[in-house]
Amino acid sequence: MQGLAFKLPPLKSLVAFEAVARHLSLTRAGEELRITREAVSRHIRMLESHLDVKLFDRLHRAIALTPPGEKLQSVVQDSLEEIAAVSRSVSQREESYKITIASTIALASFWLTPRLARYREIHPNTEIHVVISDEPGDFHNNNIDVGLRYGDGQWTALDAIHLFDVKSFPVCSSDYQKKSGPLLESADLLNHTLINLDGMSHANEDWWCWLNEQGVRVPDSFRILGLNSYDNVIQLAVQGDGVALGFSGLVSELLAEGRLIRPLGELENSNRAVYVVLPSASSPSVEVQRFVDWIVEEAAQVG
Repeated sequence: MQGLAFKLPPLKSLVAFEAVARHLSLTRAGEELRITREAVSRHIRMLESHLDVKLFDRLHRAIALTPPGEKLQSVVQDSLEEIAAVSRSVSQREESYKITIASTIALASFWLTPRLARYREIHPNTEIHVVISDEPGDFHNNNIDVGLRYGDGQWTALDAIHLFDVKSFPVCSSDYQKKSGPLLESADLLNHTLINLDGMSHANEDWWCWLNEQGVRVPDSFRILGLNSYDNVIQLAVQGDGVALGFSGLVSELLAEGRLIRPLGELENSNRAVYVVLPSASSPSVEVQRFVDWIVEEAAQVG
């Protein structure tokens, strides 16, 4: 009686077939399996030869499963997933993942890190590293898997997924409003201490830009209090040291808690957004895609 080794197709070819059938791409399957496109193609040819059946139709710049290929995919995918699940159970060892996230200072401080505890509760075996900087990071050289950025969504060699729009408006503490002069319209801000987020990367989101869009001319003699960290900008505003620009999604909890208020009501601008970004040339791993799906769900709750 012949054993399974004589009845089954080559196992490596089955794994390659599952990846190609799922992506419908030899290139993306190769990236996932960390082998060349040519190696993937050899596995598929070996499997087709073993079964004596055509599994894919080669179309112009694309491939598609044949009816026998569709039948095989259903069985192979379910079987390999079941083997993987049982293997984890038998070994009594949870699979461990590692993910590196790049984020701006403001997004990391006020939006990402407060949510990471929830992600780790869902995926306790994921090792998370966050690279925090307002300077665009090199994904390849810094081994970055996924990033959070603020802007227009147009970045070279990156695919951007929109998370939420950002609106900007003046914020201060209630104590500051009580002790300061009136704040009834935008022009009144020139009579107050304005706390600014400094830096070339923030040139389109500083007080000069905001006031100009409101039609307020800032005199050359006007002076502001500037810091290059949004965390410190908001800290001074909470302490009652002046008025800062608040960004929706970042200061929402501080407003809800009453630690900050919006002295000019609903006055706001909106021309930028927060995005999750991925390298265009690569296919995300299972864990990275899991994180992206989760962060998109989190962003959907931003008011």
